Amino acid sequence: MNRPLLRVKDVRLLVDATAGKLARWLRILGFDTDYIATCDIPPVVKLARQSERKIVTRNAALVKRLGEGILLESDALDEQVRQVVRTVGEENLAFFTRCSVCNVELEDVEKEIVKGRIPEYVYETHDEFAICPACGRYYWQGTHWDKMKSDIERMVGG
Repeated sequence: MNRPLLRVKDVRLLVDATAGKLARWLRILGFDTDYIATCDIPPVVKLARQSERKIVTRNAALVKRLGEGILLESDALDEQVRQVVRTVGEENLAFFTRCSVCNVELEDVEKEIVKGRIPEYVYETHDEFAICPACGRYYWQGTHWDKMKSDIERMVGG
């Protein structure tokens, strides 16, 4: 697929339940982003420390307990994305390189392999595909691609 070669290794994030939608978009932007479906401080602290991830949260007490993290200043998703990108650096963006669902890096796959596993129209009209080796989801530059690029430009600013 037409994806950048950059693989972000040093930016490892953990988003808690106070900002659940943000995790998906950070993955789309290429950030290694885990999600924990709670905002209860002890399990979040434990996972952040064990996995050596920087917490991203709206919970000031959590950031204080960890002694570091990204305390989100807004409830608005666009603003949250901008804040995280500003904090970790635009140079770390690697659009469409991770599964937006399970966070694993995507792998390019030959067109013949996807035959019968994706809609026939998609197979006939596209040549480049990627797969998530963990969950088996296939990715391609479909009609949603341009909308997502537009959303990214709006959120990140270009």
